[in-house]
Amino acid sequence: MSAVLPEVLIVGRPNVGKSTFFNRLTGKALALVDNLPGSTRDLKSFEVDWNGSAFIVTDSGGWVPGEKESIALKVGEMLEKKIKQITALILIVDGQEGVTPADEVIVRNLRKYGLPTWVAVNKSDRPEKRDEVAADFGKLGFENCFPISAMHGIGLDDLLDSLVAGLQKMTPKEPLEGEKRPLRLAVLGKPNVGKSSLVNAILGEKRMIVDDLPGTTHDAVPVIIETGENPLVMVDTAGIRANQKQDSRIEKLSVEQSLYELQTCQVVLMVVDGEKGITHQDVTISRIIAEAFRPVIIVINKWDIHPHGAEQARAERIARRELRQIHFAPVLFVSAKTGLNLERVLPMVYSVYEESCRQTPTRKVNLALQEAVSKQSPPFRGGHQIKILYGYQRVGHPPAFEVFANQAASATPTYLRYLETELRRALDFESTPLQIVMKEKEDRHDYNKKPGFKRNFNPNAERYRRKKKSEDSQGPQGKPKPKKKHRPK
Repeated sequence: MSAVLPEVLIVGRPNVGKSTFFNRLTGKALALVDNLPGSTRDLKSFEVDWNGSAFIVTDSGGWVPGEKESIALKVGEMLEKKIKQITALILIVDGQEGVTPADEVIVRNLRKYGLPTWVAVNKSDRPEKRDEVAADFGKLGFENCFPISAMHGIGLDDLLDSLVAGLQKMTPKEPLEGEKRPLRLAVLGKPNVGKSSLVNAILGEKRMIVDDLPGTTHDAVPVIIETGENPLVMVDTAGIRANQKQDSRIEKLSVEQSLYELQTCQVVLMVVDGEKGITHQDVTISRIIAEAFRPVIIVINKWDIHPHGAEQARAERIARRELRQIHFAPVLFVSAKTGLNLERVLPMVYSVYEESCRQTPTRKVNLALQEAVSKQSPPFRGGHQIKILYGYQRVGHPPAFEVFANQAASATPTYLRYLETELRRALDFESTPLQIVMKEKEDRHDYNKKPGFKRNFNPNAERYRRKKKSEDSQGPQGKPKPKKKHRPK
């Protein structure tokens, strides 16, 4: 994305198909879709290209102006703040229900901003009634009104053609220069540990809805952080709970989105509640992160309640012991409420990422393996000792090493952990996951082995074979065998 692109905000009351429309424009299932009103709560943006014209489209939660309920009130406050920063609006309405009082209230609130607005009459699936439906919503007073079906992709061409033409008049088209691919950072943790508060505190503004109710965040919401030459996308995800504790389809879909973000990110921030400490669910999440093989930083939030340094040292020891699956992860104590150590989060993210991308020459890898084997010999299996031959680092992120041995399948997990520890120390990989893959390879330089060696080799076998052959050809006393006479039939 680029700051010069115009931004279009999708608004409308709950359950009119805003997220379905957003997913149709992006071509991906980025927004959570469900029949339950209020599925979407946070803002989610994506860059769209239509016929060579690019713009940013932003999905939003259902807007109910004047609503006093906690979540809906915060959605409205966020929308009113966002509307002041965008170029145009797309108002989604329900063509099957017609104009409702809630639509009229939203229109009155939009008019005070004076932004160009396109009305998309969704759920207009029947071709014979499209013109009639569009005329019904014409009384809202907007010039651009298009009947569409976001589910089936009907009518989107006309809407987007009109939208792009209007945006080109407002914002001159500027060529985009090559941009550096942004680092993707996923914020994971169990519900109600302060993930959204942490993202808001790092951004310095309220982009995520925060509430004391667990499960406030539904979608995985990416936000762009401009940091000079190193752009970063921070993704706030929904809280992860065990399958048997997920009490709704929305929560199941939210957890699936969180796990998808884990697979696509470069670095993970695992947020832990510093007030409640490490729980069983934190241990489960750490195991999921370890299996995904991602660099991770353990962020212990709400640390303003523990001001003493001795308590922090003790908590770090406990975190490393309980979350041993990610023992390599650095531990950072922060407070989203007071701003404690927030300035250290992003530099640590870049530091961990750069370490995970470092490539080590093969010569250094083999020297480290030699030193490790000299300090602790490989184990014996079946009367034979495993012999480490050589190794190298694969190209990719995070670091993985292929180590070749004569009996790779016999390497014990204990010795593999020992090799991992030694490689970390020798090659300075202290804060990133590291993988060792053992491969089988015959040792061509093992001179103790003879080409014809067999376990039950009999040195007299060849002499016995020659003697038996001689007896078969000459007879028992060494005389030639008489030839058989040919008898006529």
